[in-house]
Amino acid sequence: MIRHVIRIGALILGLVLGGTFGYTLLEGWPFLDSLYMTVITLTTVGFQEVRPLSVAGRVFTIGIVGSGVLLVTYGVTSLVSLLSEGKLGEYLKKREVKQMLETLKGHFIVCGCGVVGSEVVAYFERARAPYVVIEKDREKINRVLLIHPNLLFIEGDATEEEILKEAGVERAKGLLALVGSDPENVYITLTARQLNPHLRIVARAIAPESVDILRRAGADYVICPQKIGALRLASAALRPQASFFLDLLLRSETLDLTIEEIEVQPNASICGKTLEEVDFPGKFGLLVVAIKGKEKGDFIFNPGRATRLNPHDTLIVIGRVEEILKLRKLAL
Repeated sequence: MIRHVIRIGALILGLVLGGTFGYTLLEGWPFLDSLYMTVITLTTVGFQEVRPLSVAGRVFTIGIVGSGVLLVTYGVTSLVSLLSEGKLGEYLKKREVKQMLETLKGHFIVCGCGVVGSEVVAYFERARAPYVVIEKDREKINRVLLIHPNLLFIEGDATEEEILKEAGVERAKGLLALVGSDPENVYITLTARQLNPHLRIVARAIAPESVDILRRAGADYVICPQKIGALRLASAALRPQASFFLDLLLRSETLDLTIEEIEVQPNASICGKTLEEVDFPGKFGLLVVAIKGKEKGDFIFNPGRATRLNPHDTLIVIGRVEEILKLRKLAL
């Protein structure tokens, strides 16, 4: 659209300059008189000539009038086309998205918005996690927009480095490679890892043999739907109530209940305190089910009340989203 507007503006400017220099050469008028004559001719305001015109000047004026009419018709037609096709609104939306992306940081990039990607978006919405979607298929984007009208997205190919940079990959917290092709997911992982060595990358492997390839490409966590599906099916058969509870945590839309991980920062008010001093159940209504220490890297399941929170410990908590958001602020 910008190119289209620039093209029309360039044509108008060219016509004004051409008319000005034409009158100067043909009639020998000063520059200002020639410019004034060109403007009143193009705008058809009906003022009389600045000075009497020669035969060549009159023919030249006819040419300017005809060119002006054609240019105005072209401009109006283009404007109507932009408005009727919704291109103007689409352009303004893209500018708004671009401005939002420039300020976004610590977010997640969801590459691919198919069946899996749309489920990830729904979960991120419930968790109120900042994210942006990259998808090259407009129909898939439109389907998600019906459910999430405020979806932040980029219509483009996630395998392209420039698209990842536009999504703020260098400032992002994590990336999910979820497109429907293992080679593309590998390429996305390689490119993203190169652009941001500290990025947490989660990738989907369609074929089981692609799991190791994606890990070698730089993915921190690889999920193969076939393997995960088999484990969930077996778990549902052997431990139906436990499986139901996990589904409640991960998919509940009515109870607003979720499981979350929170890293304790060194300057946080809760850093250095014990679980008893913080009182997660009493103050936040949260249950701390595990703590992963940075130094040893081992999980402490069902930690005791005397357990002390050290810098960069990761808390695994269960509770409502609102309470988790409050705790996240205290952990910064």
